[in-house]
Formats: sequence, C-alpha cells, structure tokens
Amino acid sequence: MTGLETAIILVAFVITAAAFAFVVLNMGFLTAEKAQSVISSGMSEASSALLVDSGVIGQFGSTGGDQADIDLTKLTFYIKLSQGHEPIDLDDSKLVATYTNPRTHAELYDVNTTIMTIQGVNSDGDSLCETGEKFKVTIDFSQLTNSTMEPDVSLQNAYTHPYEEFRIELRPSAGAVLTIERQLPAVYTTIMTLE
Repeated sequence: MTGLETAIILVAFVITAAAFAFVVLNMGFLTAEKAQSVISSGMSEASSALLVDSGVIGQFGSTGGDQADIDLTKLTFYIKLSQGHEPIDLDDSKLVATYTNPRTHAELYDVNTTIMTIQGVNSDGDSLCETGEKFKVTIDFSQLTNSTMEPDVSLQNAYTHPYEEFRIELRPSAGAVLTIERQLPAVYTTIMTLE
C-alpha cells in the first residue's frame, strides 16, 4: 500500500513538473517570437525603402561672373523602390520632402506641387512606387516662397551657391528617410551632375 501511495505521489510530481515545464517553454517560445518580430520591424524601418537610381542633376541660372552669384535653381533625380520592400505611396499626403541649406529650411512637397513634382517614368499610372518602377523627381527652387521657408528669407538666400552644402530629405510613411546630401562644386556649365 505504501509503495502504491508513493507511486501516486511520484506520478503527481511528474505531471506537475511536466505542466510547469510546458508553461516555461511556451513563454520562452512566445518571447523569442516577439523578439523576432521586433527585430524584423526594426530592420524594415532602419533600411530605406527608396533609392536614388542615378546621379543628381543640378541646373544653374547662369555661369558668368563670380561663383557666389551662381544659384542652384533646379534639381532632378530618379528614385526607385529598394529590394524587398513593400510599395511606397508617393502622393503628397503620404510623403514629406524637405530642403536645407546654410540659410534656410523649407518644405518642398505639399498640395500645390509646384516646388517639387514626381512623375512616373515606367509606372502603371498610380502614385505607388512598386518593384521595377522608376519616378522622376524635379525640384524647382525658384518656386519657394516665404510661407514655405523657415526662417523667412529672400529667394536669393534660398538658393544654394557653389562650395555650399544642401540636403534633400524624402520621408515616406514607412521606412527610413532617403537623404540626398551634396556639396556644390565650382560651376562651369548650366547643367551639371552633382557627385
């Protein structure tokens, strides 16, 4: 009888230990799965979904005279979706674009769409940048106004001049910011590729 009671107690301990081990393992698997999803979402946010497809082309008002009098008036570049990302909506309600030079900071892409325009090169007609599609981005700095710049400066101060740096940032609704940062070289022609 004592052996039977001992066996029953032993079986109860084994069942309790097995249930406890199942709970511990289940919590471990749940934690590992949560950590994996956090890492995956962090990687997708850290890597830029948009890429510059080719060089950045600058257009200048004139090339005669002193370099300090030359203005970067227009910028053109092409963007595409980076490998392995979901499509990005390039509509002005979903994408924020800003411009910064040594004197001002401006918002480029809003409802009037005269400062910055995005046109599909080989797209299917919608505003989604999908795999294999390419979009042409044109920024016309002559369309900047005091209402879009901080601080309010004259249009002449909004232009970037040779030997100065400028930064364009495209912030999609998902993914990291696409940053285009260049220093203007000495300008000798009205259209130049900015390396």
